[in-house]
Amino acid sequence: MLPPERVLCAKFRVSRTVIREAIKALETRGLVRIEHGRGTVVEPASNSQVRDSLKLLMLRKQHSIEQLLEVRGILEVAIVRLAAKRRTVEDLLRMQAALDVMRQKPQAPEGYVDADVEFHAQIARAAHNPVLLLMLAPITDLMRESRLQTYAGTHAVKRTIKAHERILRFIQAGDEDAAAHAMQLHLTGVAKDLAARRRA
Repeated sequence: MLPPERVLCAKFRVSRTVIREAIKALETRGLVRIEHGRGTVVEPASNSQVRDSLKLLMLRKQHSIEQLLEVRGILEVAIVRLAAKRRTVEDLLRMQAALDVMRQKPQAPEGYVDADVEFHAQIARAAHNPVLLLMLAPITDLMRESRLQTYAGTHAVKRTIKAHERILRFIQAGDEDAAAHAMQLHLTGVAKDLAARRRA
C-alpha cells in the first residue's frame, strides 16, 4: 500500500497533481491499483511487468541494432550451452518445428522472421532457466522489429537456415562447445550482413 497523497507530496515536495499523474501512470502499466476506500495498492511483480519495463528502457535509450547484437552474443552463446546440456525431446521437437517453418517461408519476411525468433526462443526455453527467459524477452522483441527492417532476401535466408541447422545438430548431440561456437558464428554472420547492408 502506498502512503496517502499528502504524505507523498510532503516527502517528494511536489503538488497533488504531480502525485496523481504519477500514480495514474503506474496504474496504466499495471504496477499499482487504486481501491476506493483503501488507497493505492502495489501489485505483485510479474514477469511481463519486468519485461515491459526493460523494453521501454531500451527504447528510450535508443540502443542500436549492433549493441543489441552484442548483448545477444553474450546471452545466447551461454544459453545455447545450457540448452545442449538440458534439452529434452520436446524441446528438440519445438526447435525443429520452428526451423521447418523457416524453410517453408524464405520469401515471406514476417513468417520467416517470426519462425527465426521462435527458434531462438525455444533454445532459451531449453535452458530451463526462467531468469534467462526474462532477460532475453525484451531483447528478442526489439530484435524481431530490427530483423523485419533488415530482411535481406532469400540468399541471406539460406545461409541463416544452414547456421540454425548446425546449431540444432550440436544441441541434439549435447555438444556444448560446438553449439556455443555455432551460435557465435551465426551472430557474427548476422552482424556482418547488417554492416554490409548499411554500406550498400
